[in-house]
Amino acid sequence: MLTMMVTSFKERARRSSFWLLMGVVVGLAVLATPRSDTAMKVMVLAPKIYQQADNPTWLPVCAASIFGTFLPLFGFGVVANALQTDREQGLWPWVETTRFARLRYGFAHFGANCLILLTMLLLTILATGAMMVLRFPGQGIPAATFVSPFLVLIPSIILLAALALLGESVTAKRHNGLIAVYMFSLFYVFALQLTDPTNFWNLLLNLSGNNYVQDVIDQSSIQATGHPITSMQLLSNYRGPQGTHTLVMTGVHWTRAMLLMMLGEIMVALAITGVAALLMHRARRWRKVRPEPTAATTPKTAPVPYSPVAETHFSWLAVLRGEARCQWQDRSRLYRWALLAGWLVIWIMPETARQQAGLPILWLFSLPWLSDLGTAPKRWTAWLPTMPHAPQRQKFAELIVGAATAVLLMLPFLVHAGAAVPQLLLFALANAVFAQGLASLLNNGRLFTMLLAMFWFLYLNGIPGMISFNRFSLAESAVYLLVIAGSLGLTFAAEYRRQLSAAN
Repeated sequence: MLTMMVTSFKERARRSSFWLLMGVVVGLAVLATPRSDTAMKVMVLAPKIYQQADNPTWLPVCAASIFGTFLPLFGFGVVANALQTDREQGLWPWVETTRFARLRYGFAHFGANCLILLTMLLLTILATGAMMVLRFPGQGIPAATFVSPFLVLIPSIILLAALALLGESVTAKRHNGLIAVYMFSLFYVFALQLTDPTNFWNLLLNLSGNNYVQDVIDQSSIQATGHPITSMQLLSNYRGPQGTHTLVMTGVHWTRAMLLMMLGEIMVALAITGVAALLMHRARRWRKVRPEPTAATTPKTAPVPYSPVAETHFSWLAVLRGEARCQWQDRSRLYRWALLAGWLVIWIMPETARQQAGLPILWLFSLPWLSDLGTAPKRWTAWLPTMPHAPQRQKFAELIVGAATAVLLMLPFLVHAGAAVPQLLLFALANAVFAQGLASLLNNGRLFTMLLAMFWFLYLNGIPGMISFNRFSLAESAVYLLVIAGSLGLTFAAEYRRQLSAAN
């Protein structure tokens, strides 16, 4: 089992998307360093009472809080492809026919999922330590104070690794739509846990571990002023006066009840893994292989000299029409009707509800379509390279159809935008172009799905100034233009890499 676990981890770690994701984790850990002299502050704790981020003990608590907040969003998307990788490599028929190995096989992938998430946590710890040395040179803190806020996140990591395996076990073929549905569920469950963090089930099925980090902050505040923290904000633009008290974080206060709850969460994760392993053989299988066609009865003739396909009667209209069919006929009829119904409902929503809730719900619901842009064309990979300039034309047609669909989705907001029409139009185009560019480079839409879910999570939590609906914003337009330009660069880089590999 240990060999299978290490093999599964190495198989996913050798992909470029894995290292890109690890780079994103390190970058976020560096950017999550709290400072009091920036316009957008990573963490604000009772600003009228305490000086903000004035000592190194703030850094591990802030990094652990940010990591725990985004763990439910990133965690599932990062590790939800263990079984899919084995199916692509032809190992799944062996698993289906070998009953004695199923439990070991399931727990091996569960262990690999844990290793990937723990690698992300370790990189966050190392990046936070490096930033602490750079930000507060010569000011050390006890090792237990530094490490303990990260250790309380480990049970949540183990639970998410098990839930990801269960999600794949009950669906024989992994879809990006599953990630979207799962993240909708996580939004709801995570919101419930934030509103009632002391509930028994919320503690037992803790998805983020943030309640333990919050306890650290409250205990530190009680020691400093005799009162727990009354206000806490992540990613705040607070510019008001600061207090005079110094808040020194004391580390996690381990209690018997806390350890028992963490142990219970780990036991639940192990039970979920066992159920997932036993359900694997009941998962929906791949389509049946069609029988090979019978041999032709025509008489043998002399071989014809090879000649490339001639470029005759080419029609962009036919290409665009075929691309539109390919993008939407692969979606289920239920999904297409549901997306259309949601789009029509947004037209009649009040303006405030349309901007605050309608926009994120519409774009999150479009994730299954967006995340497929830029991936290898289904049923085309065999013959597409045989046509002159066909891969480039297909990619361009995909971009045109995707951009047009994105603008159509944004239409209920564009007709009421007034002066903000240019930036909202650029926002819609940036979604389609960024989805295609990132997926073209990585050949999957998982990273785009996670990044977009994180963006809308921040939007739903009231981060100001992300999208302006009533006035033109040059800064927003410039950001969207940069995203479009960078995404087109990713698409061109992926096409150049494909041409190099074909030439070799």
